[in-house]
Amino acid sequence: MDNAPQQNRNDNLQMLRFFAAAFVLLTHITFYIHERVDNTIGIWHVGEVGVPIFFVISGFVMHLSAARIPRDSDGARIFMHRRVSRIFPLYWLITIVKLCIAFAVPAAILHNAPDLLHSLGSLVLFPMFNSEGQIRPIHGVAWTLLHEMLFYYIFALAMVLRRSPYVFSTIVITGMWAAGLFIQPESALAYVCTDRINLMFVAGMSLSAWIKSGRSIPRALGLLMLAVAVASLQGVDGAFFAFIHGYNIDAALIVMAAMALSLNALPSLKRLLVSLGDSSYSLYMLHPILAPAICVLLLKLKISSPYIIVPVAFVACVTAANLLYRYIENPLNELAKRHLGKVFLKSRPSHVAAKGS
Repeated sequence: MDNAPQQNRNDNLQMLRFFAAAFVLLTHITFYIHERVDNTIGIWHVGEVGVPIFFVISGFVMHLSAARIPRDSDGARIFMHRRVSRIFPLYWLITIVKLCIAFAVPAAILHNAPDLLHSLGSLVLFPMFNSEGQIRPIHGVAWTLLHEMLFYYIFALAMVLRRSPYVFSTIVITGMWAAGLFIQPESALAYVCTDRINLMFVAGMSLSAWIKSGRSIPRALGLLMLAVAVASLQGVDGAFFAFIHGYNIDAALIVMAAMALSLNALPSLKRLLVSLGDSSYSLYMLHPILAPAICVLLLKLKISSPYIIVPVAFVACVTAANLLYRYIENPLNELAKRHLGKVFLKSRPSHVAAKGS
């Protein structure tokens, strides 16, 4: 494959990261309006597709990264060093902020009130039931990170066992899901392991393997996939669309469509969306704190129209997340890489560590 298509695919994924985060943000803004401003305003559930889109992208990217990492214990350390450095610094910061808010202004936390054991479990991203019987860390949206970390642990285990991370992860994830069809999970960990949303990691890895083999998705097919996904998300009647949506296949179709389509005719817009894609994790982590505060603030200013609240909250969250990424998340990640390297890579020869960093 030549460099241009590869770059285009990376740009498409980055733009899609932003769209996925934006979908989740819009759904949550409508949820906050419903809960805190006007309960007659409906919740826009379509944006929930953003989460499985993230998982498909994660599977895609992890499959690509595995090709450049050795299949052994050294490779597993390199892999986990990168993932932990990427996931935990901002997550810990936001969780600490959430805990401070919970203790300083308890009335601001309508759900997921913290306790000591749940807080400790949240910090290490171990699946636990909260006080409302939900599998949620203290920072509620981080439930997705429980699935991400499970995927990373399985992926790293494959390297330790010197097996193909793609094949091994596919077998384990699919096997756990199949087991959940026959055995009712009882623990929070079992629920996370058997959840069918984990199949989206497999879908992402499979799409990556398809693209990496030199094959492509025709534009016409990509448009058809996008149309089917949109119809599914809009709740078109029929068993076919119910199946597509029920198994999150619409999310996989959207990512596949992104691989077939491009935005080369609008380079300025493309650069902006790619840049916003870089800050998608900050947007996902920050918005559950900032967006409800904006909703409450606007209500105090006698502004209750969703036509005003939604765009104001959306723009404010996207702008704040971009700043958070530039000045806090990115520096934190770099700091974590340096210090965690002493833990994950300390037993490796220096020239090997440098190559894998």
